[in-house]
Amino acid sequence: MQKMTLTDRKSRILQVVIHQYIKTAKPVGSKIIAKQRGFNLSPATIRSELLELENSGYLTHPYTSAGRVPTDRGYRFYVEALEKVQYLTIDEMDRIRKEYRKRKSEHDEILSKTTHMLSLISSYAGFVMVPKFDKSRLKHIEIVLLDDNKLLVILVTDKGIVRHKTLGFNETLSHSFVERLSEVLNEKLSGLSLSQAKKEMDHIVEGEFNRYRMDMRILKTFFKKAFDFTDREMYLESSSKIFSDKDYDNYSQIKPILEAIEEKKRLANVLQSITDGEGIKVVIGEESIEPKMKNCSMVTSTYRTDDRTVGVLGIIGPKRMEYSKMISLVEYVSRFVNKMLKNKKG
Repeated sequence: MQKMTLTDRKSRILQVVIHQYIKTAKPVGSKIIAKQRGFNLSPATIRSELLELENSGYLTHPYTSAGRVPTDRGYRFYVEALEKVQYLTIDEMDRIRKEYRKRKSEHDEILSKTTHMLSLISSYAGFVMVPKFDKSRLKHIEIVLLDDNKLLVILVTDKGIVRHKTLGFNETLSHSFVERLSEVLNEKLSGLSLSQAKKEMDHIVEGEFNRYRMDMRILKTFFKKAFDFTDREMYLESSSKIFSDKDYDNYSQIKPILEAIEEKKRLANVLQSITDGEGIKVVIGEESIEPKMKNCSMVTSTYRTDDRTVGVLGIIGPKRMEYSKMISLVEYVSRFVNKMLKNKKG
């Protein structure tokens, strides 16, 4: 593929092609470009410029159509050339503010609401990836005896993240043991990260519970299962409009994207690299490390607590999206999430 520095004229033509294609989902021909205000060029001159842009990898043409459509490289040029984003409407901003105001909620509920707002306003898939739970610091541990051999373990972090699981045992458990277990864990582990807490397990087992004459294997099994929260959690909500007939020729193009979205671990792997750095990032097509995402784009932003980046939020949609509007949406919601989490902490 030949490399080329775009002249002002080529840049303007390329931007018109991409803008028109985003708007109509139809290949853009020279006659359409010639009709744009400010273009005093003949269709023949424009066709020559289009051919050079195609040879340089910015455009392509489907089938035998004379019109052009943007490539990933063309979309990348378009995004980087945006001088200003398209602001959200006043109604959209009010809607977001009202939704968050009426949710004086916990950390998890704020993030769940965020995916809903991103999906609702973008008509695409909204997501939030939360930090690995084992990097969070424990604030409180509650253990509830559900019956003689079943426990409910609830872990609460300093960020308000709550995780719980039910554990079953073959042996009978007493109320006194459960109370002592809860007391010791809160005393010894409060303020530690989950990974640090795991390192303290053996010391707690050997030092605190020998006198209860409980099988040490049971305690070690408890610790292993109760604190096994190593995966990143993903909040995800998709709009029914995420993939219109205009964006994809057939289901075979849509299926891999749906699979990548549904398989949250795949999506988490894609987002892992995005947690480095701050601000808005746009990932277009084959720029993604996940092959199944090659027919879509993501607009993302990190969010923060305690002045450190802890997660990523954003939207997933077709490459033919209104990048300016989506960037504005993700940026605005990200600011709100940062503010809500800061207020929650305070």
